[in-house]
Amino acid sequence: MCWCGDPCKTPPPLCDFEQWIDTEIKPQNKERLEYMRQWDAERKEKIEQRRKEEAAEKEHKAEAERRRVAAYREERERKLERARRAKAAMEENLDAQRKGKWPRCTQ
Repeated sequence: MCWCGDPCKTPPPLCDFEQWIDTEIKPQNKERLEYMRQWDAERKEKIEQRRKEEAAEKEHKAEAERRRVAAYREERERKLERARRAKAAMEENLDAQRKGKWPRCTQ
């Protein structure tokens, strides 16, 4: 029989079971529920801690990559400046182009 009195097959509303639900939880089940809540809280805390560690590691890697790129650019600029100075010296002194680092042997 239905909660409204009609002989239908719908279950009664949950509010009819409110007193039964509140009183029928065994102490073992309460302990288990508390343990599950505690475990869930610890799991969420570990996930958050891991997320923070991963973010810190990602930031560390990004900083290392920025330093590597900056060092590469600095080295490249240094090499280009050296090439510019050599080119300017060649244009300034045309005889320097004929002179090599080592004297040539003519036979």
